Amino acid sequence: CIPSFGLVGMRSPRSFLILSSMAATAFLVHMSGPEFYNTLRRPSLARFGILSGLGFGAVASISAYIMSVGFLTFGGACRGMILNNYSTLDGGATLCRLLMGVSLLGSYAFLGQAMKKAYYRIFCRGQEVSDKMHIRTTRGFVGVLTGLALLVEDAGFVVSVTGAVLGSALIYITPSYLFLKSTKRRVHNGSLEWTKMLKVERWLNKVLIVLGVFLGLSGAYMSVLNSFFRHLL
Repeated sequence: CIPSFGLVGMRSPRSFLILSSMAATAFLVHMSGPEFYNTLRRPSLARFGILSGLGFGAVASISAYIMSVGFLTFGGACRGMILNNYSTLDGGATLCRLLMGVSLLGSYAFLGQAMKKAYYRIFCRGQEVSDKMHIRTTRGFVGVLTGLALLVEDAGFVVSVTGAVLGSALIYITPSYLFLKSTKRRVHNGSLEWTKMLKVERWLNKVLIVLGVFLGLSGAYMSVLNSFFRHLL
């Protein structure tokens, strides 16, 4: 792939929306939070906070480094999957592709476990989950995900849409909504005092919900345009 500098790049806020949508996928581990907390040695909120800070900080640093190296190498010609920019004869890129495959296979366990738990809670509430049903559900989720991976060629589109929709929901909308519902319930039953600080916190969480909706919709919209209707940009 021939590098492109000075021609294609972050020329408008629309490009930033796509970048922010892609970046959000690096932090989509909220559904596994309870698992991480329960597996801590001497679990506590303080230790979990340290774990979260170290984990998110490391991921942010690694993501920023990889993104910078890719852009400084290929500029605006960067593809959704940066490894596709490198020749198939490049030994280092081939090794990275192999490691990427191992990483993707390894992530199935984390995401699949969270998806199955959510599925059981929604559709099998109050029912006993048999081994047969567990195996069928696992095969179904793995089959659907693998099928989509084989059909969709542009990894950048998948990453950006997933980040825009799920990232905005998990990072901005859901935590803020839970905080608003929790504080409202506790104020009504008298376990929480209504203070000026609480009022400010609730207002800020409402702002985060609006921000999340805006980033989610606009990010998904721009990702679709960038992948299928580039002539409209």
